[in-house]
Amino acid sequence: MEKVLIVEDSKVFARVLIRKIEDELFFDTSWASTYEETVYILEESPERPDFFVAVVDLHLPDAPDGHTVDYLIAKGIPVIVYTGAFSEEHRDALWSKRVVDYVLKETPDSLNYVTNLVKRIYKNKYISILVVDDSASVRRHVRRLLEVHDFSVLEASDGNEAMRLLSDNSSIRLVIAEYLTPGMDGLELVRTIRRDHRKEDLAIIGVSASGEALLSSRFLKYGANDYLAKPFASEEFYCRITQSLEMLELVRKLKEASIRDALTGLYNRRYFFDAGKKFHSCALRDSMTLAVAMVDIDFFKKVNDTYGHKAGDEVLKHVAEGLSGRFRGSDIVARYGGEEFCVLAVNMSRQAAMTVFDELRRSIERSRTKVDNKSISVTVSIGVCCEPCKSLEEMLAKADDMLYQCKRSGRNRVMATS
Repeated sequence: MEKVLIVEDSKVFARVLIRKIEDELFFDTSWASTYEETVYILEESPERPDFFVAVVDLHLPDAPDGHTVDYLIAKGIPVIVYTGAFSEEHRDALWSKRVVDYVLKETPDSLNYVTNLVKRIYKNKYISILVVDDSASVRRHVRRLLEVHDFSVLEASDGNEAMRLLSDNSSIRLVIAEYLTPGMDGLELVRTIRRDHRKEDLAIIGVSASGEALLSSRFLKYGANDYLAKPFASEEFYCRITQSLEMLELVRKLKEASIRDALTGLYNRRYFFDAGKKFHSCALRDSMTLAVAMVDIDFFKKVNDTYGHKAGDEVLKHVAEGLSGRFRGSDIVARYGGEEFCVLAVNMSRQAAMTVFDELRRSIERSRTKVDNKSISVTVSIGVCCEPCKSLEEMLAKADDMLYQCKRSGRNRVMATS
């Protein structure tokens, strides 16, 4: 189970962070108030959870010099530093440690920035970035920067190699292209890439140490999304990367509007069946495993009756966020109708499905929907079918049977076909 580690000696800040991450992002969290507790959680705790990111106070009672940051980075955990005490000296030291970012405890906006970083790091693991540069040392430097943010990184020393890698790796979402490369220079590489890949599908950032005045505009005219002059600061580098990826995500959301549910932003029922039937056919043909789930909000009518339909809509959106944040880009998460949702998960065994859906159930039970200063909690019941069956409709019917058994057994649980 992937979790977020909070290392913070202030109970007030810790509670606020935990509540925001669990309510808005639906991730489980663990909290340590000291360096000693941090070590215990990672090395001696019976659960030994996997943390995909840690949000860490720089100064702890038993580690005032930031030793906790060093320890977590050595463990391979991306670290976001969230601190109240800061200086230029601290800034330089932190970037040398290769942290994800540092955030000052100043305003409520800083808390939003931290949660957006956590969400970004979680998404990054499914994104590949191609670095094109003839210098091995430069490629190595850029790779290290990207791996701090948990990206998968591919390298090419020239344009021809870059085109081969692009052809073989559909997960590449961003290309960082050096201007001066042998054979095909960066500008020609951008032009070549754009013959097959549109700006809204694949981002390109041109980079160069050249002082040529119009080079940035030339990159943009040839089809690059952005340009970055060398040498660049780590902060600017990460901002440019994030901006380019978020623009791709925004364009994708706009394109998908016709196949999305207007209220929740999830896929609609029609798309679920259109795309799901193709996945089901592939599963029967290629022995690919599928899991189909029906998810229903327990006692949803009571929410509408007690708090009103506006609150009911907010609860639906809240649960939809929890669902969409738990599954991969290859899965289909849709609003089936009313307070029912359906999920089609690709290459997920029965055991994995039970784990994932029970984590989802618990995260929704723990989280709260905030509406007009009210805090509303709900639970969900989930029925799962892990048999391929003869059709997608039959899988859904069996998942619905399991959902009905959940309801009869007391709700707020997950049940799957054997």
